[in-house]
Amino acid sequence: MTADTAREIWDALSKRASGTAAGPSIGLVVQGGGMRGVYSLGVLAALEEMGFGSSFDHVAGSSSGAHNGAHFITGQARYGVETYTDYLSNRNFIDLMRARKQVDMDYLIDYFVRQVRPFHMPALIRASTVLHIALTDVQDATTHYVTTRTPGIDLWETFRATAAMPILYNQFVRVGDRLYLDGSLSDCLPLQRVVDCGCRYIVVVLTKPLSFRSKRISAPLRALAWLATRHYSKALKQALFDEDRKFNNTISALEGNNRLIATESTKMLVIAPNVGANLVTCITTDAKRLRQCALQARVDAWRAFGQSPPPKDNPFRTDGV
Repeated sequence: MTADTAREIWDALSKRASGTAAGPSIGLVVQGGGMRGVYSLGVLAALEEMGFGSSFDHVAGSSSGAHNGAHFITGQARYGVETYTDYLSNRNFIDLMRARKQVDMDYLIDYFVRQVRPFHMPALIRASTVLHIALTDVQDATTHYVTTRTPGIDLWETFRATAAMPILYNQFVRVGDRLYLDGSLSDCLPLQRVVDCGCRYIVVVLTKPLSFRSKRISAPLRALAWLATRHYSKALKQALFDEDRKFNNTISALEGNNRLIATESTKMLVIAPNVGANLVTCITTDAKRLRQCALQARVDAWRAFGQSPPPKDNPFRTDGV
């Protein structure tokens, strides 16, 4: 991930934004992770600010990464950041004292993004950019992808399913004729998906530092979670509790800039937070911390391209889109 690569990707995105050339296919991969998604959406808001909102052919994500990708494609990235910081940082959405649905995806999907802060679903379906949403099959823990081109699929239910966090939401969601859970369990970072789509240039947005690796959950924590996961299949429990080798291999490949996951002609730019730099967790509800994380993401995005962010007092403030 050299300065030359960043400049080459910047130029490719700029040409797309200006409409002067189609050029090679460009992909965007967005990591989620509950409220950690405020970082990835902060990066996407910066890409929106750069004028690159319509410059990508394919966007792929799971969990909140898929939600964030949808907001970016519809030009609602800044609007979405404000949603994280000002509207979801409360007990209506996250309440660990609730007996059920500590992270209430039903509140988010059925009420919030349809009535309080409307999401432009028709714009997502019409967009030239294709969104790829990862889902985890509850029977065998394999990954299934739904796109904005998949016929006969309820996208609202797809968004509910991809972010249906185990234990914290802990309900299976029917999409089509199958039941699914959080897409991050089987494909936390769907990079291979955009590689397989033939993207030559790829921007990868992480919500954890490049040094992070998934680890096996300890025996005491597994025991504590037994009651909540007693109805899970063996494969689903393994995906939840064991080390995510697929994710670790992908991150190692990105960190080492090797060719384990792409061809030699593929150029990638990774935007990720630094260790300890305004990081949040999947259940953070501190509005100030969330806002600081998003602001850091904006700075990181501009710097990844060798640029300085333009000074703005409230870069995420909007009047809606």
